[in-house]
Amino acid sequence: MPGANVMSFRPISGPVLGVTHKLPMRNGHHIPQCGFGTYRMAPSDAEAAVEYAVKCGFRHIDCAKAYCNQKAVGDALYRLTTSGVLRREDLFVTSKLWPTDQHPDHVEMACRQSLCELRLSYLDLYLIHWPVVWRHSPEFNTDEDKYPKDSNGLPAVVSDVKLIDTWRALCMLVDKGLVRSVGLSNCSEKHINEVMSDGSLYAPVINQIELHPALVQRDLLNVHRANKILTGAYSPLGMPSRFTPPGYNGLLSHEVLQPLAEHSGFDVARLLLNWSLDMHNVVIVRSTNMDHIKSNAKASLYALSDPVRMILDRFQEREGTVRTINPIDFIRDRVGFFS
Repeated sequence: MPGANVMSFRPISGPVLGVTHKLPMRNGHHIPQCGFGTYRMAPSDAEAAVEYAVKCGFRHIDCAKAYCNQKAVGDALYRLTTSGVLRREDLFVTSKLWPTDQHPDHVEMACRQSLCELRLSYLDLYLIHWPVVWRHSPEFNTDEDKYPKDSNGLPAVVSDVKLIDTWRALCMLVDKGLVRSVGLSNCSEKHINEVMSDGSLYAPVINQIELHPALVQRDLLNVHRANKILTGAYSPLGMPSRFTPPGYNGLLSHEVLQPLAEHSGFDVARLLLNWSLDMHNVVIVRSTNMDHIKSNAKASLYALSDPVRMILDRFQEREGTVRTINPIDFIRDRVGFFS
């Protein structure tokens, strides 16, 4: 552990806010580096949180059909864009294709449904949410609709549809003007190689994965770099979830990281966000707490000092691996997810 005189940040060239800084994607479009996530938000919370996040500076809003709150998000965005607060072209909106819609016959309808809920004419980015196809259910009226099961109680996988089939249908959305960029989420090297195997298709601009000091996935990051794919980092604070063990309290209160905050004057959340931003990731952070949203919006591009970077870079090997999202059910028919 470094002494009290260790500086935690080394300015790059003055403060550059992650919410305003944009990264170039391989197709010529740009994406705001720090995005506001809407996962596991009740509709009423999502509407208020998104509106406040935009007013705090966020321009990248990360959504998904599976979050079941896109109508509320759409109401907030519509109110902001029609009241003169900002223009639609100032926003970057992402949504995701759920496994129940991944048969090529259902991809366009699912996209149009998300556009309708979000009250938009196009998506800036559309991702395959998980690399698996389940039995189709157009609406989520029950848990069985969202997580269909077979007669054995296992995920109802449609095995005759391949990831490349879904990807081809996704690329057609770009040609139709419904989507500007397409990408992946929760995909391994095997999945990336599959969607890039046909050189006539659009290449994915991003792969969104769980990433924080307790789950760095360095081999996959190298694959991203080799293929000019951006890394989208979700769960950057390593917070507890329904998938984590009862005794897990998250990284914000971890005994190894607390002294860094005491020495630097920055809280652990800011250190974790800046660690990921400084890795040139697209970082998705979520909160319904107004103070946290405002603080997260101030996360800047500052290079961490070498001692602090070393502690965060080596955290996983010294403290162990933690997944806050359990992917097992989503990749039951896929080989090599953890390779």
